[in-house]
Amino acid sequence: MYSKILIFILSLCSFNLFAQEGSIDVIKENGKHFKALEFVVKKNTLYTNIVPEFIASSLTIEVLGQYSLDRSYLILGTDEKFLLTKDVEQTNAVQESAARLNNQSSALIISKNTFNNFSFYTGNIEGKVRINLLYAAPLKSSYLKDSKKKAPKDCSIAPESIDQSVWRTGLPEPSTIPTPTVVKHIILHHAAGSNTDTFYLNTVRNYYLLHTQTNGWDDIGYNYLVAPNGDIYNGRDGFQYGDDNVIGAHMCARNTNTMGICLLGNYHNTGYLPSDTAIASINQLITWKLFKEQLLNPFDSSLHPVNNPVGYLGVIAGHRQGCDSGYTVCPGEQYFQSIETRVKANVAVELSNCIALGINQSVNSNFIIYPNPSIDLVNITSKFLINEIIITDLLGRVLYKFNDINDYVFEIKNLEKGNYFIRINKKYTQKIIVN
Repeated sequence: MYSKILIFILSLCSFNLFAQEGSIDVIKENGKHFKALEFVVKKNTLYTNIVPEFIASSLTIEVLGQYSLDRSYLILGTDEKFLLTKDVEQTNAVQESAARLNNQSSALIISKNTFNNFSFYTGNIEGKVRINLLYAAPLKSSYLKDSKKKAPKDCSIAPESIDQSVWRTGLPEPSTIPTPTVVKHIILHHAAGSNTDTFYLNTVRNYYLLHTQTNGWDDIGYNYLVAPNGDIYNGRDGFQYGDDNVIGAHMCARNTNTMGICLLGNYHNTGYLPSDTAIASINQLITWKLFKEQLLNPFDSSLHPVNNPVGYLGVIAGHRQGCDSGYTVCPGEQYFQSIETRVKANVAVELSNCIALGINQSVNSNFIIYPNPSIDLVNITSKFLINEIIITDLLGRVLYKFNDINDYVFEIKNLEKGNYFIRINKKYTQKIIVN
């Protein structure tokens, strides 16, 4: 009996000694916010009580791309266990140095509490691993008491959101002034993180450190982030350009002409759907931006110049649609499959209520569309040549298309009763009613 206990104790001691052997190298650090470590591991081994001499709130693990993360796990502190999963948002293009080009990253793991030690079971992994430790000092939810969302009064006013000056408190500033862009596409993402995390303020803070410290980006990648409770967080700091008009780092290095909106959580697995509250905030944000840019048909698409080869991309699109096939599953299958019905269709209705009606109320003063409402005849008068007119229903479906008009006036007859969008020269759009 005693001999068996002694053998068990000795085996534990030898295991712990083995788990601690080998050097842990500090690769990079930035004060109290970031520390990157590297060390060599063996397969099917539990490395216990690793002490990085750093207080952390989150981390990622990078390993060579040929190894599966499926059997690996972490224990943060004494009892928080996390199974490792691959972060499909991380790619070779985001890594800061050639030495990391062949690495794959785990999804960001955010602890409920800060930790100063962790254990790592390797599973299928062997060789060199990199641990990226991040620390965002927790902010209490009451810190947001003056940043509550309010419904916008009209489509020309952005929904209330939480500014970077609020959620970025105590963290490093962005490193450069951003680059402006003209937005033609709204790109929808999910963070691919936890669905049980409800401390959204600190979640955003940790993603900011992931993007700026681990990835080496100038700022957080998304233009906006939306929490499941509907809170909107301003993402990449636009400074004088506005947060909605700057190039982010969210779509496979094809960010020109895009605005990225990231929904916190993971919506790839069955059973996890974006909340109605979150979708409502996303739709408000999209409606405001599309109205501002006069992209009034959310079902429309246009050429995206950075695609290779150049191709059409939707005015509203999922992340996966802007990248090469198989590049990413973002924004998750459950979210992606609901974009047409829960986002585009609702935004179309909201936009239809944004557009002013009346005989001389045109989206652009170069055109007059009258009478409006009408009986069955609609007249269009323009200061410039009319080349094309497209008539759609409120869901963006094309009903009529007139090409090669080449005139300053045009007459549309025999429209059935209903509400329509008239789009002129692929640029100017107005809502009309036929009674």
